[in-house]
Amino acid sequence: MNNVMPCYLQVRLQDINLDDRSYSLNPFPEDFKQDLVQSICELGILQPPLLLEQQDGYIILSGRKRIEAYLQLCNNRLESSQQKNSNDQKITALSITTALEKEEGYPLHLFKVLLEHQLLGNRLTLIEQAVFLKKAAKVLDKQDLVSFLPLFGLKTKPHIPGEIISLLDLEVSVQQGMHKGIISQRSGKKLARFSPDDQKKLAEIIYEYQLGGSKQQKLLERFFQLTKRKKITTERLLDLWKETVKEKQLNGPQRSTSLLRWLDQQYHPRLARAEGEFRTFSSQLQLPAGLRLEHSPAFEEEQITLSIDFKSKEELAHVWPQIKILIKKDKEE
Repeated sequence: MNNVMPCYLQVRLQDINLDDRSYSLNPFPEDFKQDLVQSICELGILQPPLLLEQQDGYIILSGRKRIEAYLQLCNNRLESSQQKNSNDQKITALSITTALEKEEGYPLHLFKVLLEHQLLGNRLTLIEQAVFLKKAAKVLDKQDLVSFLPLFGLKTKPHIPGEIISLLDLEVSVQQGMHKGIISQRSGKKLARFSPDDQKKLAEIIYEYQLGGSKQQKLLERFFQLTKRKKITTERLLDLWKETVKEKQLNGPQRSTSLLRWLDQQYHPRLARAEGEFRTFSSQLQLPAGLRLEHSPAFEEEQITLSIDFKSKEELAHVWPQIKILIKKDKEE
């Protein structure tokens, strides 16, 4: 495919179709930052955008923000110089032609160049990976899709492209969270079990309380199991928790801790009762500072452990004879 290698061209800005997003990988377009305009003003475009040449002009494969920033820079210069005609403004770009699109291997080559160019900047987000694979799947076979996975840092397993593409079926706010790196891929898979409305509600909780990966997993698993067990909606379950804290003045971290603890109590009611009884028992003993009472994991055994803190080995050695007497007396009785 050497005859369709990208080549450098001087392209008029008016010949670039900014409305065509056929190859855009970001489903949530963002305005470019003004510091990009400043950088181009001072240093020029250090990484030329990638265009696809067509009969009536060019469409953007990669580098849209650089083109838009350069266009604004040109418009600013025209306004300051009181010129009105921007038809002669040009940009240096890499271009691939569609004239050879019927050649064998052309679609695969096109998407390889597109991906490599995108990866010159930053790694693709999960959602950008999904968009790329979905677009590529329209013209490439499954084996070709798998060949892209190492560039994402993934193993070449046939089922992975489909799993990634399925992320685009998630509710929009969930996709946005994954795109921003707030919601993990594992959480995305768990969220897929919920209705779109519930996905949105749970995503709001994750955003509001800034829950990390492990806490996201716990939240989603508890909500899924409890809504099925109690036969209620996600919103109703959330309202039940809110009723328990409505009189309390809790900050964000305290509210997230309260919610997760409450979900655990609802999920393991017997364990919650046992912990409550244990706390009551411990408080009745009025243990002095330095003494701790611990129960067996999940109260699987009746055994209770009393731990005592000592400032030094000497302090332990000093009181040990008295402890030995108490232990011996207890055994004799």
